Amino acid sequence: MRPLRLIKTLCPECVEEKKWDKMKINGLVYEKGGKVFLLKNCEEHGVTEEVYYEDYEMYKRFSRYRDPGIKIRNPNIKKNPAEINCPLDCGLCSMHRSHTALGNIVVTNRCDLSCWYCFFYAKEGDRVYEPSLEQIRDMLRSMRDEDPVGANAVQITGGEPTIRDDIVEIVRIAKEEGYDHVQFNTNGITFAMKPELVKTLKREGANVVYMSFDGVDPKANPKNYWEAPLAIQNCRAAKMNMVLVPTVIRSINDHQL
Repeated sequence: MRPLRLIKTLCPECVEEKKWDKMKINGLVYEKGGKVFLLKNCEEHGVTEEVYYEDYEMYKRFSRYRDPGIKIRNPNIKKNPAEINCPLDCGLCSMHRSHTALGNIVVTNRCDLSCWYCFFYAKEGDRVYEPSLEQIRDMLRSMRDEDPVGANAVQITGGEPTIRDDIVEIVRIAKEEGYDHVQFNTNGITFAMKPELVKTLKREGANVVYMSFDGVDPKANPKNYWEAPLAIQNCRAAKMNMVLVPTVIRSINDHQL
């Protein structure tokens, strides 16, 4: 065992139990047998360990690019560092080491699926969260106006963002506000069923579909195994770039990595 660095991390049990005041704990990143692990120690729940990087050489390679970036001069949260309650205080604060590289805007908490392993906060019966177009414009401007470097890339996410009837207008607004890169975090089902929507979004300035793809058989990928090929086909026809994103779950789909 070779210690590499100490970090701040979260206790998964405290998060599950909503013990917000206790969830921030110390973690040790270490190398053993060519892999990199993260060791967590919670006073209440004890020690947990998880794989941080499967390959130590890759960890070293990526570590070369670990850069604090350019700290913003106009944070959203106007507090002294000692008063900041991260991550419960929303928005960039003086504790953040860099500007926004890829902003995420949740445009709805509704979804057309109910996957048992979803890690989004929405649950059946919860009130609908769906910001208006003007609220979304304000969010985009807030990120764009960060000083000294404003955001120029945004991910539209949810829930399932494509179930909004005004999703094309959201892309138009992002382009009007000066965003060069607009991508969608999606399960791809709408794109599988509506090829013309993919073409329209591409024409309006969307760049990338960031699509869930959790496995290559129905058991490993109950989310969109049947629809994913058609979504890929429709994106290819529209010349829309695509990134496939797996949610990896031990004993469910990790054998297909």
